[in-house]
Amino acid sequence: MSETALANLEYSIHVSPRRMTRDLATVFPNKDLSGLLVVPTFQRCKHEMVAWDAEIAKEKDDRLDDFIRWSKAIHNSLETLGYWSDMTDPASGFPSFSERGRDVYPDVEGCQLLLKYDFQNAGCCKILLHPIWGSKIYPATFFTTAPVDILVKVIAQVEQEHSLSKPFSA
Repeated sequence: MSETALANLEYSIHVSPRRMTRDLATVFPNKDLSGLLVVPTFQRCKHEMVAWDAEIAKEKDDRLDDFIRWSKAIHNSLETLGYWSDMTDPASGFPSFSERGRDVYPDVEGCQLLLKYDFQNAGCCKILLHPIWGSKIYPATFFTTAPVDILVKVIAQVEQEHSLSKPFSA
C-alpha cells in the first residue's frame, strides 16, 4: 500500500512476461522494453465500478487524478535518473508520456495475466474484481525499464516526500 498526499493505492511490481512485452511494443513504439517492469495499481472506491452515474463518474475522475499525481512523481524521479517510464490512461489505454502506438494497453487483461484476478462482463467492457474489494476499485498501470531496486527506492522516496504524517518542524 502507498498512502500519501498523492494517492492511496495498492500496487505490485512485476517483470513483464515475454509475451506481454512483445504486445506492449505496439503500445510504446520505438522504446527498448527489455527489462520492463509492470506496476498494476488499485485504488479502493466507495462505489461499485460496474454501474454508471454522475457520482461514479466523479469518483473515477478523482481516482484518475490521484493516479496521475502518483505516476508523475515517480516518472519525474526516474527520468531524472535517466530511466524511461510511462503510465497508460485507464480510460483510453494510451501512454501519457510517450508516443502513442497503434494499440492500447488493456488494464483488465494485464491484471488477469499478472495477478490472476477475475472479472465480470458489464455490457461492452470487463470489470476487474479485486480479491478483497470486488468491483469497488480503480485499476491503472505504470511501466518502467528501471531496475527493480531503483524503482523500489524511487517509490519509497516519493512516499516519504509526500507523506501524510510529515514530522513537524519549528
